[in-house]
Amino acid sequence: MAEGFLKSFDEKLEVYSAGTKPAEKVHPLAVKVMAEVNIDISKNQPKSVEQFLSNSFDFVITVCGGANESCPTFTGKVANRWHIGFDDPAEAIGSEEEKLLVFRRVRNEISETFASFYKSQIVKKMDANAANNEKKKEIVREKYSQIAVQNETSGCCCDCGCGDNANTIDYTIFSENYSRIKGYNPDADLGLGCGLPTEFAKIKKGDTVVDLGSGAGNDCFVARAETGENGKVVGIDFTNEMVEKARENAAKLGFANVEFIKGDIENIPLESSSAEVVVSNCVLNLVPDKQKAFSEIYRILKSGGHFSISDVVLVGELPKKLREAAALYAGCVSGAIQKSEYINIIRSAGFSNISIQKEKQISIPDIILLDFLNFEELKNFKKSNTGIFSITVFGKKS
Repeated sequence: MAEGFLKSFDEKLEVYSAGTKPAEKVHPLAVKVMAEVNIDISKNQPKSVEQFLSNSFDFVITVCGGANESCPTFTGKVANRWHIGFDDPAEAIGSEEEKLLVFRRVRNEISETFASFYKSQIVKKMDANAANNEKKKEIVREKYSQIAVQNETSGCCCDCGCGDNANTIDYTIFSENYSRIKGYNPDADLGLGCGLPTEFAKIKKGDTVVDLGSGAGNDCFVARAETGENGKVVGIDFTNEMVEKARENAAKLGFANVEFIKGDIENIPLESSSAEVVVSNCVLNLVPDKQKAFSEIYRILKSGGHFSISDVVLVGELPKKLREAAALYAGCVSGAIQKSEYINIIRSAGFSNISIQKEKQISIPDIILLDFLNFEELKNFKKSNTGIFSITVFGKKS
C-alpha cells in the first residue's frame, strides 16, 4: 500500500516494495481498500528483498513492526534509512468485515504518514538534487566549451589547469585510435572518448543514428560512413561551442544528412521512436541522472532498435586515498558509478539483450598513485581487481 501511495504522489518516483517472505500475490483486502481510494495495486507482484540488496537507493524504508530488525543488510549505496512502523494488517483476525476495518485503518495511517514523508523528505531531496545536478552540468558545460575553442587537440579538462604553468593531465589515456576506421576525420577528434562505440554499433545502410554528447562530430562522421547517403545522423551536445565546431566540420565534408542539435541528454530534443541506433562515447558518466538518460534513449529508439555506448565505470571501491587522485586524473570518473549499478540502470529502463562488447582497465600512472599511496599500498592496489574501467555496452529495445 505504501508503494501505491508514493506512486500516486509522483508517478516519476521509482518505488519498490519487497519483503523477506513475499506472498504469491497482493493480499485481496489490500487491493480492495486501496481501490476505495482509487489506487489500483491489483497488478503489483510481491517481490523478495534479496533482489534489491546490491542496488543503490536514496531511501530504504522498513515498515510493519520489527521489520527494521529483520531486514537484511543492503550492500548497495543507501543514502537514507528510515523505519516507519505500522501494524501488519495481514495478521488481522476475525470476520472479513473486522479485517477490512484493520486494513482501512492501516491504509489511512500509511496515507497520512507517507504524504508527510513525501513532502518533508522526498520533495526536499529532489529540489536539492536538482540544484546540485544543475551545478554539475554547468561545470561540465564550461570545461567542454573551453576544449571546443582551443586551437589544437588537448586532453586537458575537468579540474586540470590549462596554461603554460598548469599541471596539465593528459586525458587521452581513455581514448581509442580511430585512424583506421572508415569515416574518421582528425579535425573532429578531440581525444575525449573512452571507446569505439560506432565500431560495435551494428549500423546498417539507411539507419537513423543518434550520437549523444557528439562533441566535434567524430562518431557522427564514422556513423555516416556506415549509414550512407540514404541514412541520417543526428549529434546532440549541450554546449554551443561544440555544436558550432561540429557544424563547421560537417560543412567542410559536405554532408547533407548529418546535423547537430543543442540539447540535454536527460531531455533529448527528438521525437519518440525516431532512431534505429544510439551511440555515445564517454559522456553518460557526466550526466547526473543516468536513469533519466537511459529512459530517454529507450524513448527515442524504434522498436527493435539498439544502442552501443562506451563509458567509464568503477569495479570495487577505490581506496580512500585515491578518490581525489582519480577525480583529478580522470574528470570523467567523478561521475562514474559501479559497473553493476550501471547495468541495473540499463535493465530497469526496459532494455534487453544487454551485453558488454568490450572492456579494458584504465591504468593510472604510478607517479600519480604515489602522490597518494605508499609503496606497499600501491603494490596491494595493483594486485586487486579494483579500478576504473572503460566498457562498451549494448542494449536492445524490444
